[in-house]
Amino acid sequence: MRKWAFWLGCSCLVMNLGWPAKASEEPLLQKPLYQANVHIDPVKKEVSGSIAITFWPKDPKHAYLHLYPDVFTKRQDGMLWEELLGKEPGLGTYDSNKLTVDGKAVAGKKTGHILEIPLAAEGKPISETGPHKIELNFAMKLPHNDGRMSYDEHAIWLGNWLPILAVYDQGGWRLDAYEPVGDPFYSEVADYEVNVTFPAGYQWASTAPDKAAEVIAPSKGEKTARLRVKDVRDFALVVMDASYQSTESKAGDTVVRTWWRQGDDVQQAKQNHQAAVSSLAYFHQNLGAYPYTEYDVIRTGGAINGMEYPALVFLDGRHFLANAEYAIDTVVHETAHQWFYGLVGNDQLREAWLDEGFTEYATIAFLTEQYPLHGAERVRRRLANGTFVPLYVKEHQRPWQALTEFPANQYYSDLVYSRTTSMLWLLRGAWGEERLYDVLRQYVATYRYQLVSGEQWKAFLTKAAGEDASAFLDYWMNLDMSQQEQAAAWLERQREKQQK
Repeated sequence: MRKWAFWLGCSCLVMNLGWPAKASEEPLLQKPLYQANVHIDPVKKEVSGSIAITFWPKDPKHAYLHLYPDVFTKRQDGMLWEELLGKEPGLGTYDSNKLTVDGKAVAGKKTGHILEIPLAAEGKPISETGPHKIELNFAMKLPHNDGRMSYDEHAIWLGNWLPILAVYDQGGWRLDAYEPVGDPFYSEVADYEVNVTFPAGYQWASTAPDKAAEVIAPSKGEKTARLRVKDVRDFALVVMDASYQSTESKAGDTVVRTWWRQGDDVQQAKQNHQAAVSSLAYFHQNLGAYPYTEYDVIRTGGAINGMEYPALVFLDGRHFLANAEYAIDTVVHETAHQWFYGLVGNDQLREAWLDEGFTEYATIAFLTEQYPLHGAERVRRRLANGTFVPLYVKEHQRPWQALTEFPANQYYSDLVYSRTTSMLWLLRGAWGEERLYDVLRQYVATYRYQLVSGEQWKAFLTKAAGEDASAFLDYWMNLDMSQQEQAAAWLERQREKQQK
């Protein structure tokens, strides 16, 4: 979710939901393993370290890494960048060196934030039958901006900061540029082992189960946390000073912590925490078992609104002001992302509707059940923004397009968030809430820990509906107005079959 996203206010109470047993899960084969040793100086705003990536290559000649922090070493101009980073962002620095493959030094080639790594040794392609290891050193001075990776006087927040393998899919290597619209990320599930050293007086929260972390003191005045987590798409981290405190509760087997700082409104922080606990329970019940033992909601600086990572989300400080109008909505939305993006991954650069739209549907479904008046107003506004689309039709805009094609954040919000939500809300009207959740649970179970495409969702919906869903999706996701009558007829047939 981004700072310009559609906001409405509400309050939230913890629900008493039955908590089903966790679903059985087969282990993923040939997952990458990221092993990092990192030193963080929160005073100087510096991060340095090394990373070893064990992986099974899909291309015997090359591998590619996203070095996202490198994006913020250069000035980014334009209105969209200003909306993301603020009016006067400060640049950071980034350096990577000592690149090796299986212990042998190689020369990488960097284009933008992408590092190309040669795998062929002496003209001979690398073996695809076994794992190989890339090792890299890196050092950065953090940029200062309103976005996902920055700092203020009390904390540094690190989103999309570690080197991460690019995805190789049916279209080949995905080496997209970092876009100022949406969430320009596409990643596969991996395991992480991250050792983080920082001053002893600081606290931290991460994607890993932090309560289980081993903490040692390698030198006077410092401590090292050994963080371990399996089956996640990324690894985020926040390092906080002593002004931070947290509230902790359990939702089933998951410990939920909400972090805020001295000077924030305590009552609002508690309401945010209640929203996190209750919505995590609700989505666990309705979308499928949540597999992680901890979930952190963390107050950051900046103005990102909310940003999702596995087992951890960022909320900027506006959500911790007294009677924050938008806070509960953002908490619930980011929590729903734990399923759509987290458990079921997708190409967020070309098919953002698969995570943002499904997440927003789940958000309004929760709010409608818990707070009918507030939820109804949010539904009304989503439907209004998602169904009145003559401007977008005229300009050949649609939800199912790449981030590069959206000229403004409002276009992205109306199409990716509101139109997808409208489609699912009308499907709920035809099928009923229970059946739609049954289908979504099956969808999550089928693609759990995988990457899903729009075409796969179309095939899944077709099977669930018992008839071809192409016209329905073409009308809603491609804004093909020639399919409007066919889409309406398809929906009416679904309604009639459901009522029999």
